[in-house]
Amino acid sequence: MKQPNRTPKNAALLALVVGVLVALGYWLLPHSSAPQWDIESALELPNDALAVRIDDKLFGARIVEPDGIGADIDTPLDTEAMVSKLAGLTKNVTTQAEPSDAELRDFYARNKAQYRLPSKLWVTLIDFTTAKHGGDVFAAAQRALVGSGTPEGDMRTQYTGILSTALEAQYGRGFTDGLLTLIATETDLPCWAGPISSNQGTHLVCVEDIIWGEYSPLEDIKRQVINDWRFAVTESL
Repeated sequence: MKQPNRTPKNAALLALVVGVLVALGYWLLPHSSAPQWDIESALELPNDALAVRIDDKLFGARIVEPDGIGADIDTPLDTEAMVSKLAGLTKNVTTQAEPSDAELRDFYARNKAQYRLPSKLWVTLIDFTTAKHGGDVFAAAQRALVGSGTPEGDMRTQYTGILSTALEAQYGRGFTDGLLTLIATETDLPCWAGPISSNQGTHLVCVEDIIWGEYSPLEDIKRQVINDWRFAVTESL
């Protein structure tokens, strides 16, 4: 069979490739009494070991984690410093204005409910879930209120001495605000009343008792109230 002609150009290219492979084998393998140019041994290295060796050759010492990552990430934060930073950021993204003492007291009085500490409730819920009723969930709860006695729903849930913040975590801010507003505006504790919507559906409520949380004094939360005032002023522009 006739053998293909090897041109000088192909021979030179082949020699160059072999030379590169031999040099790579010498570069990757550790210096010892064993042959340093064993290219097959180099190619048999696991991928991760090969990568580590290349990194060591290229960069020397391993990369050091920058400050703020690793052990430093769990360092406790200075709460006062964070509050000050928040105040500065709020001032930069809202308004540079500073409220007068009278403006701040007025804003606090008008929004006092949002600065109340958690209240404790004894309450029973009749639940109507969106998963079961879909868009008819609110109407289903309203129909259950018709007649006397305890309404029938998907589920009955009773809470004893639960904090309003715990209810908010489970049902959402809208539900808790609606429940507390209903209690505050009724002469007697509501039972059964609603419906009050939540992130799960809607609910009828029967409140047996409530211990209202105290209001945080303005002096204790002044910087927070100033931040809220700035956001309110910006929204009204």
